[in-house]
Amino acid sequence: MAVARHLRALEEAVDGPMTLGELTARLHHAGFGLVVIVVCLPFLQPVPLGGLSTVLGPYVALQGFRLCRGDKELHLPGWIARRRLEEKTLQLLLGLARRFFALAEKFSRPRWRALLAHERAAGAGIALSGALLSLPFPVPLSNMICAVPAVLLALSALEDDGLLAVLGWFGLLLSVAFHVGLALLGAEGIRALLA
Repeated sequence: MAVARHLRALEEAVDGPMTLGELTARLHHAGFGLVVIVVCLPFLQPVPLGGLSTVLGPYVALQGFRLCRGDKELHLPGWIARRRLEEKTLQLLLGLARRFFALAEKFSRPRWRALLAHERAAGAGIALSGALLSLPFPVPLSNMICAVPAVLLALSALEDDGLLAVLGWFGLLLSVAFHVGLALLGAEGIRALLA
């Protein structure tokens, strides 16, 4: 099954501390989708990881932007590529990936292909999710609500799953609404303080 192949590719790529550039190069053959899923895994829980999200959010946004442009090569600017992932972090990612792909194997499959967005549209959705993930909001669910749509869109592309694509776009709409609501509440709070 395709999901099992993705996990094998990830396990073969990770062997000790490495930079984001090295990880991207080793996962090159697996494509944009797997890279986005792996980087978003730590955010699939309600506790905000502000320091990590401001580093990995731009990485996700960049991968989505490159997919939106139709690029076939995974490439990073130096300031992101040089970010180092320690072995403990990589082992955490691998553990999360094993659990995630075991779950994904049960519910993800090729279906509803007519509803699959064009690859470039999915890239735009992933880029927007990454940009929102970059915002350092210390609010519960703020990271999760950004990462879930990116993961769903990436997995839908990997597995040709139109249902996951629909769920990903719906999740992205909720994420945008959540962040607009936060911005409006913040602006109202500032006005109240100045009044």
